[in-house]
Amino acid sequence: MTTTISETPDPAPRRPDASVQRLWRALHDCALLTAWTPQRDALWHAIDDLVCTRSATRAVPFGSNTEVEITGEYAHDELIAAIEWLTANEVRARGLDPEHLFAVLRAVATRSANGSARAAQLDMLHGMTNVPPGDPVRWLALDEEGAA
Repeated sequence: MTTTISETPDPAPRRPDASVQRLWRALHDCALLTAWTPQRDALWHAIDDLVCTRSATRAVPFGSNTEVEITGEYAHDELIAAIEWLTANEVRARGLDPEHLFAVLRAVATRSANGSARAAQLDMLHGMTNVPPGDPVRWLALDEEGAA
């Protein structure tokens, strides 16, 4: 799956330069993303530590105009989304400077189809699908519907 990311990534939480460099270095130390190596494990840990959400924040999924709250409980969605994008876009990712690499991975982790904002949005809808944008969703007690 290839996700199109604009050349001006969404603002991301600022990380100290050393952290951004650590992420970039972890990618460049990992010669092959598709095979298990200690360097690949280090890359996964760097993404988890530096890109994934740890506290409550808000994000808008790509294709939506509704902001949703995301928390650390969605970090696993973010990690998988970032790794999937990185694997599918390895050549491009290796050509990014450290700040852009971080910004793109953060955008993919939070806003892509597999990212945390989309997962949070689905959780808010309790698994309902095909709800047109802007249509209200009302939750009623079973007694109000006349069901037993």
